[in-house]
Amino acid sequence: MTAPSAAAALVPGVVLLPLAAAVLVVVVPTAARRVIGLIAALLTAATGIAVVALVVAHGPLAVSLGGHRPPLGISLRADGISAAFLLLSAVVGAVVSVHAAAHPPSTGVTGSRDWFWPTWLLAWSGLAAVFVSGDLFNLYVALEIVGLAAVLLVALGGPDAWRAAFRYLIVAVAGSLLFLLALTLVYSATGTLDLALAGERLAGSDDGPLLTAVPALTMAGMALKSAVFPLHGWLPGAHGQAPAAVSPILSGLVVKASFVVAIRVWTEVAGPVTGVAVVIGVAAAGSILWAGLAALRATGFKRLVAYSTVSQVGYLFLFFPLAAAADRQGIPATVALGAAVTLAVAHGLAKSALFLAAGIFKEQLGNDRIDSLTGRGAELPVVTMAIGICAVSLAGLPVTLGFAGKWQLLSAAVEVRAWWIVAVVAAGTLVAAGYLLRPLQALLTGAAEDGIDSAPHRARPAPPRVVTVLPLLLALVTVGATFASVPLAELATVGLTPGVQP
Repeated sequence: MTAPSAAAALVPGVVLLPLAAAVLVVVVPTAARRVIGLIAALLTAATGIAVVALVVAHGPLAVSLGGHRPPLGISLRADGISAAFLLLSAVVGAVVSVHAAAHPPSTGVTGSRDWFWPTWLLAWSGLAAVFVSGDLFNLYVALEIVGLAAVLLVALGGPDAWRAAFRYLIVAVAGSLLFLLALTLVYSATGTLDLALAGERLAGSDDGPLLTAVPALTMAGMALKSAVFPLHGWLPGAHGQAPAAVSPILSGLVVKASFVVAIRVWTEVAGPVTGVAVVIGVAAAGSILWAGLAALRATGFKRLVAYSTVSQVGYLFLFFPLAAAADRQGIPATVALGAAVTLAVAHGLAKSALFLAAGIFKEQLGNDRIDSLTGRGAELPVVTMAIGICAVSLAGLPVTLGFAGKWQLLSAAVEVRAWWIVAVVAAGTLVAAGYLLRPLQALLTGAAEDGIDSAPHRARPAPPRVVTVLPLLLALVTVGATFASVPLAELATVGLTPGVQP
């Protein structure tokens, strides 16, 4: 099969396959949803990996649906950034789907969990659409699908999660409205919403306020959706209250969708803009340090991991001040882009594994208080090992993909002499090591206490063996992927757009 014919089938397939499956699992009997949902998830993952293989072998793939080219038609494009995030979605999505199918209680409370599979598959379709869309309006629609599906997934946690889900809904809508304003300005100035065409037409514009407003509105909306400081208040509650199989999806994948949209607008449409970059840089540094300190004070394991997500997202948004600094010096921002994508993949893998592990311990102990973990490491040694590996990766220590990503980020900062970023990354690493050691210290030291927490713990059956192995599997991928960190960074630059090309 040639690359063009494969692309025509596979690039739309990563969006349409999970979308069709989401509709199918709604109409089949409840008992069949797990089986059909798991099969559809694995097929979607395989399709995404096939697209990645085509991008690696043949370069960027572009498809015009219905044969109509932009600006009249809808364009889909799989480039290096698309491939990296499709690969992350395939790995995390497949593992989480197996976890959900093997252990249904992890998908929500009784009466709600039947809706996990259609909602999750709908979210996966939206994520894929974000990663391959070549049109601003399609990005907006896909982002809305992801946001609404994520809210529904949080709500599956039952009445205790409904308040957090409602706050998430408000945030999702507000962020989307800001992005809608940005794309409205783009259309009024260029007459098109196609990413490439809009970027070409704005490149010759001398309208300074417009060229500042578009990235400013986009960054504000995406920072809100990604929970960048100080717009992060909704995330710890939403991710902490979500069911065990949902939190990995939210933290590992959903927050990456808004980050990808921010990259697309910044590199292809309007940017880099120094003033906006400065604000984003300050917010990113605040996320890394303030959320890290909040994680040090957290009493719940899942809440600690949720604050860690806010902190880790800050590293991703350091790309924007780095890109602006590179632009001022006439240096290509390829190193910064590769570092941001590598860190995003490392975070998605490690954080998904950590949330799965936290969910297993919460179910076994009846709560997720960190002090309840004391001396429990020997009871679930495989899960405890996964927590340890994930902690090393998220702290950015060797030998993990998180270390490779931070090294690339520091290299990009040194290249443009952004010494403040070097200082922030170093401080953030120390803070991360501090809060990630807390659950590990509790698990590996002391003796388990009998009492109010131990009674429900003893009454609970052990989870299926595959459920305890899956977090370790993802954690080990973060180690093995270290040796692919350079190809991964290079993959992110396949099909570079004018904003980051030499």
